[in-house]
Amino acid sequence: MSEPSVMLAIEASQRHGGVAVRDPQGRHHVERLRSSARHDDDLLAAVDRLYDRHGLRPAQTGAVAVSVGPGGFTGLRIAVSTAKMLGEALGAKIVAVPTALVAAESHDGPGPIIIALAARDDTAWATRLTRDETDGTWIIAGEAGLVDADTIWLKGIKAVLGDDYLPGPIRERCQAQKVPVIEPVFSPSACLDVGWRLLQDGRTSDPLLLAPIYARPPAAVPRQPRR
Repeated sequence: MSEPSVMLAIEASQRHGGVAVRDPQGRHHVERLRSSARHDDDLLAAVDRLYDRHGLRPAQTGAVAVSVGPGGFTGLRIAVSTAKMLGEALGAKIVAVPTALVAAESHDGPGPIIIALAARDDTAWATRLTRDETDGTWIIAGEAGLVDADTIWLKGIKAVLGDDYLPGPIRERCQAQKVPVIEPVFSPSACLDVGWRLLQDGRTSDPLLLAPIYARPPAAVPRQPRR
């Protein structure tokens, strides 16, 4: 008889990341990435610390949930690569979790809301979410995309979740429309909760096709010269 499996979650889309695990008894445990280390230096080490502390073995891992962005280029690349590697090596299922759902999971207010991520050059990647009428969980409504102060749709929106990098013009538009701007929380435990629900719904990803969501081409990628 096989041992009960565990689920690992990786949230490294933002500057401060971490990992979480759901053990065979359904309990959650969290390990933060060390602030003095880069994500690529500490991610696997954090997983090892977490498993060792709670007497778990990598072979027990039945699924890996990973926050896929938008977010920081390096953090997303390392997180997704690590999830793919673990999926292939351990035969674990992969669950791609949009980072907007991770942020929404920690917000206990009413919907609809907008999660504004990867802000730069007066634009942000906006995702609209509403509460599921059956169980109250957050679900993505419509397609996400880049917006600015002129194109962000705030009618009926109860809150915008945006960090300190939210462009000033968008923040001013929210203030003018009396829509509160709230600092988002990117919790590895929230990623685990969302990932577990997606797993129960059978929403897994092929490791070979798993890729981060980038709001725009990374700045380090050279542009092709015009012909």
